[in-house]
Amino acid sequence: MFGGTRTTASFVLGIAFASIAFACATPVFAADLGGDCCADLEERIAELEATTARKGNRKVSLTVSGFVNQAVLFWDDGSEQNAYVVTNESSQSRVRFLGQARISKDWTAGYLLELGVRGAREDRVNQDDPDGGSSANGVSVRHSAWYLSGKNVGKVWVGQTSEATDGITETNLASTSYFSYTNSWGNTFGDQNSGFFLRRSDGTLTNVHWGSFVAQGAQQAAPGEGHRFNVVKYDSPTIAGFTASASWGEDDHWSVALRYAGEFSGFQLAGGVGYTGANDHTSLSNQRGVGDTSEIGLSGSILHTETGLYASGAWGRLHDAGLDDLYGRDVDENTSFWTLQAGIERKFIPLGKTTIFGEYFQLDRGAGFGSNGGILNVADLGTGLDQVANSQIQGWGVGLNQNLNGVMDLYFDYKHVNLDVTTTDGVAEANANLDAIQFFTAGALIKF
Repeated sequence: MFGGTRTTASFVLGIAFASIAFACATPVFAADLGGDCCADLEERIAELEATTARKGNRKVSLTVSGFVNQAVLFWDDGSEQNAYVVTNESSQSRVRFLGQARISKDWTAGYLLELGVRGAREDRVNQDDPDGGSSANGVSVRHSAWYLSGKNVGKVWVGQTSEATDGITETNLASTSYFSYTNSWGNTFGDQNSGFFLRRSDGTLTNVHWGSFVAQGAQQAAPGEGHRFNVVKYDSPTIAGFTASASWGEDDHWSVALRYAGEFSGFQLAGGVGYTGANDHTSLSNQRGVGDTSEIGLSGSILHTETGLYASGAWGRLHDAGLDDLYGRDVDENTSFWTLQAGIERKFIPLGKTTIFGEYFQLDRGAGFGSNGGILNVADLGTGLDQVANSQIQGWGVGLNQNLNGVMDLYFDYKHVNLDVTTTDGVAEANANLDAIQFFTAGALIKF
């Protein structure tokens, strides 16, 4: 009986193997995919492997997300008008890879890799360049960092990522920050000694950029605003709506911040304040001043849940202790700004929420430094004097955002900007006569 069972099993296995061999050698007419079944199976497996996002191991989760934010920028500098297709630098198109693994009940670890993708660079385009220079059509590393998080002790980050004050002047409960609010001003007319050229009232196009009159370094137009650097950062647990952060990195660059988010009597509230100190005088792309700098920035936002009425505001100030030495005399070493946005955000149509708003921006700057770290030369402004005693940017705007069922946001934004510049040679002073510049931005953001 025992021997008969082994014979039967062998016979059954033989039939099974013969059947598989026959199937692989015979065309499958019921589902003919242009090849034998084994080749088709291998092709299907290869296709799945090519289209599947794999984990590094079974313990680490991976989330892929991001968005594309492209727009048409129409501009008018008083004598010339044109339109460019640009990547909206207020929230640059990006792809994000976020990994997370649980170590124990209260501890997790993870990483963040985020790449910025741009076509024409909005904050670098000007009357002569619709693409935005050598950094157009490129990919940049926004974040590359790991973290370790304890449920009751907070989170530590190491790598290139946001410093403690990144976003501290951009608190806004409405859906407008990705195209209009604090950092959108410099990202529209130019930052870091770049962007559109100033045009004199007599129609002459100068060689001086709008971006020469904003806070320098990596914080767009807003003194007090943070950015992304190679840092060690600590974020505290949230207690009663408050979260504290501190970071250090680069060349003696540190910042601290305190944020709040909560609800009270039908109102949503959010805000934050931060302080930054930096001694980096060598990296022209990151330096905030020619000497040691200290900055404070803050912002707040309030939204009435029932009506959708909201208001958001921000303020910041930077002191550059090296400007007196650069100029060889006492000069104005301070740059400050403030901005206000107010409007309504509610679901007027079934497709999604509509946001309608108006805003104002003002930035006051004393003496500045040029792209080479030296004294800013403004002789081309036509006053007969080649240095800046002080300047003021004033801008106002209106805009609209329409969400489409959570799939896409369409936005429209108009900005009108003036610049007043007082030039000097250290003794005499004269005001430059400059044309205003206007911008109309129409675009969309789609998330994935």
